[in-house]
Amino acid sequence: MKRLLTNCTTASGQCNILIDNNIISYVGSEKPEHDELLDCTDLVVLPGMIDPHVHVRDLEAAYKETWKTASYAALAGGITTIMDMPNTIPATTSASGLDAKRKAAEDAYVRHYLHLGATTDNLDELRAILADNPADVVGIKVFLAGSSSNEVVTNPALLESVFQLAKEFNKVVLVHSEYQPVLDKWAAMAPEMEIEFHGMIRHREAAIEGTKLVLDLAQKVGNKLYLCHVSTQEELSLIEAAKAQCDHIYCEVTPHHLLLDDTMLKLVGNFGKVNPPLRAKADRLALIDALKRGVIDCLGSDHAPHSLDEKLQEYATAPSGIPGMETAIPMTYQLVADGEISLDAYYKLIAGNAAEIFGISNVGKIEPGYLADLAILDVHNFPPVISGFFQSKAKYSPFDGMSIAASLAYTIIDGEVYEK
Repeated sequence: MKRLLTNCTTASGQCNILIDNNIISYVGSEKPEHDELLDCTDLVVLPGMIDPHVHVRDLEAAYKETWKTASYAALAGGITTIMDMPNTIPATTSASGLDAKRKAAEDAYVRHYLHLGATTDNLDELRAILADNPADVVGIKVFLAGSSSNEVVTNPALLESVFQLAKEFNKVVLVHSEYQPVLDKWAAMAPEMEIEFHGMIRHREAAIEGTKLVLDLAQKVGNKLYLCHVSTQEELSLIEAAKAQCDHIYCEVTPHHLLLDDTMLKLVGNFGKVNPPLRAKADRLALIDALKRGVIDCLGSDHAPHSLDEKLQEYATAPSGIPGMETAIPMTYQLVADGEISLDAYYKLIAGNAAEIFGISNVGKIEPGYLADLAILDVHNFPPVISGFFQSKAKYSPFDGMSIAASLAYTIIDGEVYEK
């Protein structure tokens, strides 16, 4: 079946796009023969977002989210490929954990890849898994601190061994860089265990010191390093300096760190409790500046859903994390609307760079021969975020009530149209 998208606004200008079954077969000004037509007048067409940072949950935490509900949330947000983090229950740190996740992921409606998790004693098991060259495994995640049901690795020698393993099998090491020893120091000094002190309890020094550690190791080993959810000016300076020395250092920003700051916490409470914390306005502006200068490579939602009851607990017991897939593109498109970055740069931020970094072929671009995974935006309709309407099981958001910059008109995956 041939579907023609007409009058599309893309990074290269106005064009028509022909989808032949699940492949983009033509991009240009002509109107090739087709079976169905989709008029995209006044709509902006993006490559479907490739989200490197998703916590699907499922398995023993299926009450928080399942692969089915996560898929609907992704499609509602224009995300067509997701990469799932390993800190599930059971964790993706062993062959049995990987098999359990693969079984659960049979319910997925989106393209999906998996990250393995490093622990203090599973290096041999990771090697055995990677020796089979699994096509669905694209990275190894390392947590330098506790965040949500994960194991912590802080020993530099062990971290170096993980980096060596990743280099051997050409996998990306993804790092949550908050460093547990530093967190322990600052948590002991917090005046109160309340949400407004979250930034002190998980002090910026922890992210900075952890980033220094892994940047030094990656430059020594030569493996691909991907720093998740960068949140401080100091981290950006360290990363930019490292990037000037080598070409295998990458970093990610989340929509919430890019668009929100810690002044929100008194208003949204635990709905804004994330790790690393929302930072100061100066950090947020530094992230935007780094994005404009090409220091930041990818947008990652860090979709981390919890039940509403869990988030309404007292600060000390409420888990960190927010649902992020349905707001990632609708909120961050504001950067394009405001002229902060070009549409072409936005393409790379949400899709093209991730495809290249993680070695995923035939996605992330709007070109002939690429899979027909597209996000089509209405940039003239700005309804507010209403988390109660989310496809995710997590019905809360720090963005609640804010106007979006663009709404999803259609998401196309594998040539098929998903309408929200």
